[in-house]
Amino acid sequence: MFLVILLMNGVVVVNKPGGCTSHDVVAKLRKIYGTKRVGHIGTLDPLATGVLVVCLGQATRIVEYLAADRKEYVAGVAFGVTTDSEDATGRVQTETDATALTEQAVLDVLPRFRGPIQQTPPMVSAVHHEGRRLYELAREGVEVERKPRSVEIHRLEMTNFQPGRRAKATLRVECSTGTYIRTLAANIGAALGVGGIMESLLRTRVGPFTIDETFTLEQLAERCDARTLAETLQSIPAALADWPRAILDEAEVERIRRGQAVGAQSEREGATVLLLDLSGHAVGLARNAGGLLAPFKVLQGA
Repeated sequence: MFLVILLMNGVVVVNKPGGCTSHDVVAKLRKIYGTKRVGHIGTLDPLATGVLVVCLGQATRIVEYLAADRKEYVAGVAFGVTTDSEDATGRVQTETDATALTEQAVLDVLPRFRGPIQQTPPMVSAVHHEGRRLYELAREGVEVERKPRSVEIHRLEMTNFQPGRRAKATLRVECSTGTYIRTLAANIGAALGVGGIMESLLRTRVGPFTIDETFTLEQLAERCDARTLAETLQSIPAALADWPRAILDEAEVERIRRGQAVGAQSEREGATVLLLDLSGHAVGLARNAGGLLAPFKVLQGA
C-alpha cells in the first residue's frame, strides 16, 4: 500500500521523443503508472524533444506553481525561409538565398532579443480565442489578430553557425514561461532580412528539472513493478525545494487536513509555505496571514 501511495503522488521528468504530442506522453504514463490523475507542465510540440515535467496524483495540484519557472532550450534555426507555423513543419511562405548571411551578423542582432521583449503568439499555439484554441483555427485556415505578450529572454547565445543558401544556427535560450521559441527564431530571421524558422528544439530545463534526470518512455515502460516505478518519482517537497517550509506535529497536521489554520513559525507575513508532517511528507500549502498559516491547498486527506 505504501508504494501505491508513492505512485499516486509525485513528479516524473520525461525525455519526450519527437513525433508525439505532450498529450500522447500523458496517455502513455496513465497506463504505465496505473492512474488517471496525470498532468504535464509546459506543452512541447510534436517537433520538440526533451524535458517534460509530469505530475501524478496529488502532485497535479502543484502544477501551477511549477509552471511559472524558467525554461532552457537548444534551438536549431534555419535562415532563408519562412513558414506559416514558424517552424519546419509548416507550409513554406517565402524562400531567400541566405548565402551572404555571416556568423557576425547573427551575433550582432541577438542583443535586440535579450531582456524583456514582446511576442505575438503564433497561430499554431494553444492560446484561446473566443473559446477556441488558435491551433484549431489554424487547421481550418483561419487567421485572427493576436495581441503581443511580454516575455523575458534571460540568456540568448549562439553556439554554432553554418553558412550557406539556407544558413543554420544553434541557439541556447533561457527564458520566462510563455516564450515561443519558434517566434523568436522567426523574429531573428526577420531582423536579419532573410527570414527564419525553428528547425529543431530540445528543452533542457524546466525550473529545477534538467535533461540529466529524465526518463525515456521506454525506460519507464520497462519498470513493471510498483517498487521500481516509485523510484522514478520525485516527491512534492523535492519538486518545491525552493519553497519555505514548516514542520507540523500530529495535532497541527490534523488541523490542516480539516482546513484549519495553525500557528506560524518564522515565515514573513504573506509568505506561501509548504507544510510537512514529521516524516517529511507534504501536507498542504499555506499562507502566513496574521501570524497563522492558513491552508489554501490540502495535499493529504483527513
